[in-house]
Amino acid sequence: MKTSTTSAVLPCTPDSLWASFFDASYLRTLYLDELQYRALAVLEISDTSRTLRIVPKMKLPAPVAKLIGESFAYEEHGTLDRLKSEWTWRMVQPANLDPRSKPRKDAVTMYGTVCIEAAGEGHCRRTDCFSVEAKIFGLGGLIESSIEKELQSARAKEYAFVRRWIERPGI
Repeated sequence: MKTSTTSAVLPCTPDSLWASFFDASYLRTLYLDELQYRALAVLEISDTSRTLRIVPKMKLPAPVAKLIGESFAYEEHGTLDRLKSEWTWRMVQPANLDPRSKPRKDAVTMYGTVCIEAAGEGHCRRTDCFSVEAKIFGLGGLIESSIEKELQSARAKEYAFVRRWIERPGI
């Protein structure tokens, strides 16, 4: 299992940053334009939870890309605990969502948290922690390392995007 933590101070309040988690326009611009994912669908969104169907575009080693395939998709299920200022998410593979299919253990599991705290006047610190585990004989470590690298790259791009999004005229 690989775990990773990234953090950044951002030019907005915690409330402003949490609002972006529930803004469909922000999510579409982030995932489709900034991260250049293949597809994004906002399946459910409320004041404290959201479900996204995501089709990422990943740069993976050839054996991993062959195993995962071009059409890899997943759902991100997340909830916000406003008292803790903590977002908890997990990846759900679409095959496990069909109530008619046999429950199975996922070959790859991912989950994590996002914590946001005030960091001075008009700023906040966002800390992302995630874990990824691949249970595929002979390729597990390579898959975990590849996904960790992709997620770290995506977080760095997202932090830069948040800064630009907040600084837009009219915000």
